[in-house]
Amino acid sequence: MAQTRLNEGAKMDVLTIERMRKIDEQTIARFCPGLELMERAGRKVAEFILARYTEDNFKASIFVGSGNNGGDALVAARYLAEAGRACSVLYLSSPKKFHMNSLKNYQRLQKRLEEYQHLKEISLARSDWVNLTGKDLADSTLIIDGIFGTGLSRPIEGPGLEIVQMINRSDLPVVSIDTPSGINGDTGEVLGDAILANTTITMGYPKIGLLFHPGKSYAGELVIADIGFPEEVREVHSLGIYLLDYLEAARRLPRRPATAHKYQCGTVLLISGSRMYTGATLLAAEAALRSGCGMVYVAVPEGIRGLVESRLREAITIAVPETSVGTIAHDTWSVISPYVDKADALIVGPGMNRHPETSQFVFDLLARQRKPVVLDADGLNALEGESKRLEGLEVPVVVTPHSGELSRLVSKEIPTAPFERIESTRKIAQTLGVTMVHKGAPTLVSSAGGEVWINHRGNSALATAGTGDVLAGLIGGFLAQGADPLDAACLGCYLHGRAGEEAAFDLGVRGVIAGDLLEYMGLPLLELEANETIL
Repeated sequence: MAQTRLNEGAKMDVLTIERMRKIDEQTIARFCPGLELMERAGRKVAEFILARYTEDNFKASIFVGSGNNGGDALVAARYLAEAGRACSVLYLSSPKKFHMNSLKNYQRLQKRLEEYQHLKEISLARSDWVNLTGKDLADSTLIIDGIFGTGLSRPIEGPGLEIVQMINRSDLPVVSIDTPSGINGDTGEVLGDAILANTTITMGYPKIGLLFHPGKSYAGELVIADIGFPEEVREVHSLGIYLLDYLEAARRLPRRPATAHKYQCGTVLLISGSRMYTGATLLAAEAALRSGCGMVYVAVPEGIRGLVESRLREAITIAVPETSVGTIAHDTWSVISPYVDKADALIVGPGMNRHPETSQFVFDLLARQRKPVVLDADGLNALEGESKRLEGLEVPVVVTPHSGELSRLVSKEIPTAPFERIESTRKIAQTLGVTMVHKGAPTLVSSAGGEVWINHRGNSALATAGTGDVLAGLIGGFLAQGADPLDAACLGCYLHGRAGEEAAFDLGVRGVIAGDLLEYMGLPLLELEANETIL
């Protein structure tokens, strides 16, 4: 799902429906009448549609519910009509049932109907509403969904359900206002059935349910419209949950001087691999290089050094002692110590496999470490039930678990409901004092201080072996280039997701393998670099 902001201000809060309601109420009470907020919202919808849908035969079918969502749709209808665009306004209930400001916008529209030669009204409270709706949709080019807003809390039923189903069967593009009708704005759940929107224009701030599946799938392109909520009100009601999007990723990209040489672009030491898993090392090493890192050292068990060296042309390979099963042995520090001194960041764990000696090596490495570390895969699994070893470390640590690895690390179940998953991620990151990348759909990034960022990019193309190794390499590469742990984690996650989208565009979500992400990293990096200041 793509995402666009209609503003480019400070970091973008992600809110629950209750927090959004409080911001709305306080803005109305202290700064701006509700009728004016509705006017701004409807105008934003109309402006987006006028800019996006420019065909000569344009005609919008605008479905209007009785709540504020319907009021926004009425304002949009007025602006479209003033622009000379053909519209039908289809009312799901009698105007007598409209909320106060929606009723006022209905009355505004009525006063100017004679001016709007291209606008007609249809009441769906009539017995023949199915026939009327079908005829109207037959010559439309666009549907605007202003039926049910974020206040919906129970499954849609009756005529409302039938209308949603008719809209979905129409195959017309749909723009939903604030939330696709039928989606729970907090959980992303489908309440009976829901509008499958091409675009959702959400007001002020994205809601959690638009960023978690299935709600994310129903929302389509997410457009965030700034309608003037004051910063001081936002600050009071912020949850410390933010949207990780292009603007945020671009802000975090380390600057790269035009005169830079490789030793100024960061050095990574990747400690990884085992006899069973060699591919993970290759993927993580190349991803670190693709991030812009200037130098990568790769420490692997001596038995696989030749294979790894033959496949990695740009990295320097170091053989370390191995156990009887081909994993990294405990007594390895004397070999890797000189390279730790050279490195700006370490990546520990991809493909490392599990063995008591290997786990002990990880324990000792963390205790001795003075450089930032990305702890991934079996580097994390080595700490199963030993998460306290991460507490109080003097170096920045980024951990990259999926829910199963995180559950093993902290010895408890990880919740799956969106808000609970966010809060669990935040609490564990704060307790352990680490930056946490909680992989999933969506991936969450939490700082040790408690900020949580929701990565908006990515798709199911990433659901294949090895993509986590690519992510670890990207994060380690940005750490080595001087990004702080939160910036490195956010950058890595954003680029990882965008590369998955680009690869799937050409290959389909089923046709993408982890190595493809490396080939499709270029365009997302170019997008970010377009926003970079060259020194």
